[in-house]
Amino acid sequence: MQHKISKKLILLLASVFAMTPYAIDSYLPAIPIIANDFDVNTSLVAITVSIYVFGMALGQLIGGPLSDKYGRKPVMVAGLLIFALCSVFLALANSLELFWLWRILQSIGGGVAVVGVPAVIRDNAEGKEAAKLFSLVMLIMMIAPSIAPSIGTLILQISNWHWIFISSGIFACVVAIWAIFVMPKQVKSTAPHASSIGFLDVLKNKQALGYLIAQAFAYGVLMTFITNAPFAYIVTFGISEELFSLLFIANVVGVVMVNRYNSYRLNHTEPEHMLVSFLALQLFGGVVLISALIIAPTNLWFAASGFIIVMAATGGTMSNANACFLKHFAKGAGTAQAVLGATQFFAGAAISAIAAMLSTNSLWAMVLIIAGSALIALLSTLKANALNAHDLHRQLKHGIG
Repeated sequence: MQHKISKKLILLLASVFAMTPYAIDSYLPAIPIIANDFDVNTSLVAITVSIYVFGMALGQLIGGPLSDKYGRKPVMVAGLLIFALCSVFLALANSLELFWLWRILQSIGGGVAVVGVPAVIRDNAEGKEAAKLFSLVMLIMMIAPSIAPSIGTLILQISNWHWIFISSGIFACVVAIWAIFVMPKQVKSTAPHASSIGFLDVLKNKQALGYLIAQAFAYGVLMTFITNAPFAYIVTFGISEELFSLLFIANVVGVVMVNRYNSYRLNHTEPEHMLVSFLALQLFGGVVLISALIIAPTNLWFAASGFIIVMAATGGTMSNANACFLKHFAKGAGTAQAVLGATQFFAGAAISAIAAMLSTNSLWAMVLIIAGSALIALLSTLKANALNAHDLHRQLKHGIG
């Protein structure tokens, strides 16, 4: 059964989702300053980005089953409060070891909270309606990575790095209080025995597995670009930081445009078909990048056009993949989303790290990993779509459904 989700609840869910990009991007300008305060190498502070990604994955594995058992609202609020408390302790940390400790605990709290967002959507919608909601939530969420570094820089100008984490804590507290008043007591029946599925049950679902793989590699494409974009643009092409910012904004504009087009098209077609279209577009962007390196390796605009196409496609890939995946889990959506979220974060971190390690003198490693990941995501989606179409045909043939 589908239920209409209020605009206030959609905005709340988007705010919870936005917590992660804000927590990652807002303190990036402060990393050298934090390292100097702790008297350690900058890389030892920068690694907390990877620590956060790992903690987010772990937090989702913890929070997913708990939200199925105890309800979305209490688990989400608990995760937000853990995140807020650890943000304050991060601001008070006076050593690298304590900074690492509170960072991993902060990210676990974030994961516990975030995993409930797609589960709430799945509880209230499925198919194209769920895909439209995912698309809208992710559009609002994208505001955070666009403005977070600027907020971090502004805080550094008027105060110090400690207040960056305090701002994260305040943000989480406000969202937690908001959730207490906006979220229904139980978005759906979540009695202890409402779901008996485990992580292995999710992975054994052949109809959903292809979408899990697609989501993981699509996120890998996104993280590969974000992680390696400064190397690609500033180091390889030697552009200014101002031009880099403009090109980054162009990517965001592309994502927003595709996101809105996706929402419109979902009024007329299914998310499975839209997912194929956007993954094909992403693969085309990868082909453009390969062509740029072969034909004109020093031409900035040739490569930039490829990156913009690749990134714009993400405006429709992950929201549709998420909806297609959760469509197969009417019960246990929290556990299913935990598996999806953890896989997504682990894959994104691993794929982008490999690209960063191999991208020392040229863009070839980055470009081939982007194109290869897009190809794997597309093939796994086509396989999943074919499998689901075959199962539907078989059910109709036997008079089931």
